[in-house]
Amino acid sequence: TIIAYGNKFKKSEDGFDWLMLHELGHEWWGNMVTASDWRDMWIHEGFQSYMDTLFVEEFKGKDAYFASMKNRLKGLKNIQAVAPREPRFAYQIYYLAPDYTKSDGDIYSKGALILHSLRYLIGDEAFFKGLRRMAYPTKEMETFTDGRQNRFATTDDVMQIFEEESNMELDWFFEVYFRQPELPKLKFEQVENNQGRMSVNFNWETSNKMPFNMPIEVKVDNETKRINFKENFGWMPIQKGQELSVDPNGWILKTAQEQ
Repeated sequence: TIIAYGNKFKKSEDGFDWLMLHELGHEWWGNMVTASDWRDMWIHEGFQSYMDTLFVEEFKGKDAYFASMKNRLKGLKNIQAVAPREPRFAYQIYYLAPDYTKSDGDIYSKGALILHSLRYLIGDEAFFKGLRRMAYPTKEMETFTDGRQNRFATTDDVMQIFEEESNMELDWFFEVYFRQPELPKLKFEQVENNQGRMSVNFNWETSNKMPFNMPIEVKVDNETKRINFKENFGWMPIQKGQELSVDPNGWILKTAQEQ
């Protein structure tokens, strides 16, 4: 249960020692819930990185949470899968080369950003129930103090818990975000039909054309709408001259076209 700490108790601009928070959190995400294999190490780092930002939300509010999540986009590599199915050596989780010269931190920030998008998809109620079950799968386990609550977990275990809590099938979400590295790309365009009516067509592009029917929020003037997708395609009507903002809060981890 030894964890490393080297921040010298310095506070960040948010007013707390983020590294102490992160390392203490590994008593849950790393020690109590342990990845069953190196390929599932995002369960340690991604979950706890998300908890770091969740603390920002509790400490400074939702706008600070969104800003912190947006900041996590910097430095994503998207070169290797966050949770590959094939076996991995330890160094492969943190580095792109065996000489330890090219670091890869996607299990941290990308893992947290995936959980952020999952929260949007299934809603807060199911999401936070799922987080609790990831830590303590049963109410009885919450009462144990002798180590019996400690367990190994896989990425499939994570999916099963969130599927049960949300009553949704999430295999498509996990396939795109965890099992391969390429981010989904959202493309959209405004079109006008023969009657002069305007609409916006949306399309998700994914590696190998994998299914990805992720709904999106679109703000039109001062109204926010949720657009659902079928076969990676969605659309909405729009009036000429209306201002359009796609995913204004940055819920969805994606590559977006220039607007």
